[in-house]
Amino acid sequence: MSSASDFAVAAQAVVASLNAAIVDPADAVRLLSSLAGFVANTPTTSSVIGQAMATMQAATGDMFRRAAVTALARASAAYQPSSADDAAAVRAVVCAAIDQEIDVAGDQGEDATFNALRLLRAAVSQDLAKRGTALAEIATITTLQSIPAPVLAQRIYRDASRADGLVTQANPIHPAFMPTSFRALSK
Repeated sequence: MSSASDFAVAAQAVVASLNAAIVDPADAVRLLSSLAGFVANTPTTSSVIGQAMATMQAATGDMFRRAAVTALARASAAYQPSSADDAAAVRAVVCAAIDQEIDVAGDQGEDATFNALRLLRAAVSQDLAKRGTALAEIATITTLQSIPAPVLAQRIYRDASRADGLVTQANPIHPAFMPTSFRALSK
């Protein structure tokens, strides 16, 4: 790398390539949220070289975390929540990662980064809240006895074709023997 800006562009390209390589947006949210929590190890020496290493590692860690947070926000825009609860959970994960980086930027006095991250957080929060309000919430479904999935789907949704969705949510031993209590879409 010939300059710091070349290094920053390369770091962003690595995270963007990783995000592009992940097919499922849910996997992208999960993987990028773990990258957004990266903390560099502090060198064990207290020498001048050790202090310079610590400064460089901290700056590099900040750069990679911020690239991961940006990619995480993009991944959340591509993510299709299955329910209002799912949208709220993804919003909480993404906003927590952004909040953590907002705190770091604020503590370091990086006002432009702080403000940009606050705007990013607001956009992500509004987007997922808006998309989540149009979706059904998750409710606890309780029956007195085990009922086959198509019958249960007909009772709950008035549509037996939604039995596969119930099976996915409840993960029963067999679709003919649904659990007597599980969580699924309310409508």
